[in-house]
Amino acid sequence: TAAMGKRSLPIQKITHKRKRTVVKNKRRNGILKKAVELSLLCDQKIYLIVYDPEYDRMIQFMSDPEFDIE
Repeated sequence: TAAMGKRSLPIQKITHKRKRTVVKNKRRNGILKKAVELSLLCDQKIYLIVYDPEYDRMIQFMSDPEFDIE
């Protein structure tokens, strides 16, 4: 029997819109969680921007409120 686990998704655009939105939200939340963990555990300054052209919105994460990218 095959081991139970996560299913591997092929790396290509998901054509079904609802599935794509679900995957996008889960992965966005996952990358935000990883950014927070990296910042806290390894004392790293993180500046992350995720832009969603479908809804024309941007999500930002800054580990330090005084973060200067210039």
